[in-house]
Amino acid sequence: MDYNVLLWIGIMLVLMMIEAATMNLVTIWLAIGALASVFATLMGAGGVWQFAVFVIVSGIMLIFTRPLVKKYVSTRYQKTNSDSLIGRTARITQTVNNRLETGTAFLDGKEWSVRTEDDGQILNEGEMVKVLQIEGVKLIVEKDNPGSPRLPQPGTV
Repeated sequence: MDYNVLLWIGIMLVLMMIEAATMNLVTIWLAIGALASVFATLMGAGGVWQFAVFVIVSGIMLIFTRPLVKKYVSTRYQKTNSDSLIGRTARITQTVNNRLETGTAFLDGKEWSVRTEDDGQILNEGEMVKVLQIEGVKLIVEKDNPGSPRLPQPGTV
């Protein structure tokens, strides 16, 4: 067997192992290009043509099939129940101070760790706040402005 055939098979196997480990749908197309180069080698193509086949087939596969595969295989963002808390109001149960990493609030029957967007802002116990976003298990809040329009907030304490 020709040494170049073994080389292209080796390249193809390495690319397939990388794809199996990462699942990024990139190296699989390169592995297909390497397989095409195996066939080109078996048909007697020289080194430059083998490499050209590899680049051309890999490029064609990447350009034309990757977008289709990504469309059907991609992992989409899954909303969680906690996303429904954004825009709601909560009552501060422990003084919020980002610099001291303190602060909790009561919302929807649960106590949450709370931080403000502005590190210099202090929120005191009993104040009402509006949830802006959720980062991990912490609510990011701002002081609630009672004059601003609110979303319906069932279960808010």
